[in-house]
Amino acid sequence: MKAQAESELNKTDWYITRKSEKNTAIPSAITTHRDAVRSKQDSMCTAITNASDSPALETLYTRNDSGVRPLGDLPILG
Repeated sequence: MKAQAESELNKTDWYITRKSEKNTAIPSAITTHRDAVRSKQDSMCTAITNASDSPALETLYTRNDSGVRPLGDLPILG
């Protein structure tokens, strides 16, 4: 989860660099997205840590017929 979150955040890191170097504002949609990624990653890691055994962990990752899994997915910038 941490590597996936890092990969998603890397897509918008240039906004952070630009803010640091040029003091150009970061769009609110970007900061909102980055916060959502961090929050979801935290909840996913907690769910994984709290899984009581391997079958419970497997259940978190198993997608239903609609493609949804109990663990959820990280938000993706669209």
